Amino acid sequence: MKAIIDTKTAAKTLRMMILAGIVIILAAACDRRGRDGRDGRAFLALEWEVDRPDYIDAGTPDIPPTFEWGRSYRAYPGWYTLYYEGRFWNGYANALYAWEIEYEIWEAEGERGGYYYDGEDGPDSYFTLIMSPYGPVVDEYVTKMAATTDGSGISETNDAITFSVEKEGFGMHVTYRKVEPRERD
Repeated sequence: MKAIIDTKTAAKTLRMMILAGIVIILAAACDRRGRDGRDGRAFLALEWEVDRPDYIDAGTPDIPPTFEWGRSYRAYPGWYTLYYEGRFWNGYANALYAWEIEYEIWEAEGERGGYYYDGEDGPDSYFTLIMSPYGPVVDEYVTKMAATTDGSGISETNDAITFSVEKEGFGMHVTYRKVEPRERD
């Protein structure tokens, strides 16, 4: 008789353990917290206008020393300083020029997920720095974006031209300065 009781107790304990396991599995499956969206990625391209620079120091390892003009390279958030110099025919003589560009890039954050939904991914952003002997060239797209975006704009002083663009959580802040050409070995 004692063996029958032990078998009944063991079977009851086994059923309780299986039931507890099912409850734990169902509870874990019902936790419907969605994933957070990934941050958007930023891309940077270099272009030139009027005359191609003779020397460029991109100031970031994101742009390789030998790069393709106009190609967008993955750029990571942060502050960078790009330097370029060259010479061009101004109608009378070869004129030397050198410009330094300080720029900051940031990315759009992904949306946080919540219960029963996944967060949206942040949008990818593409920026182009255009180099010219006469200084920065702000293309029509950037100008329109700056004019229609809160907190963005273009300002000019005697020694620097600054513009910033921010849209949907991503953006770029750029300051161009005319500098003396560097002495290089």
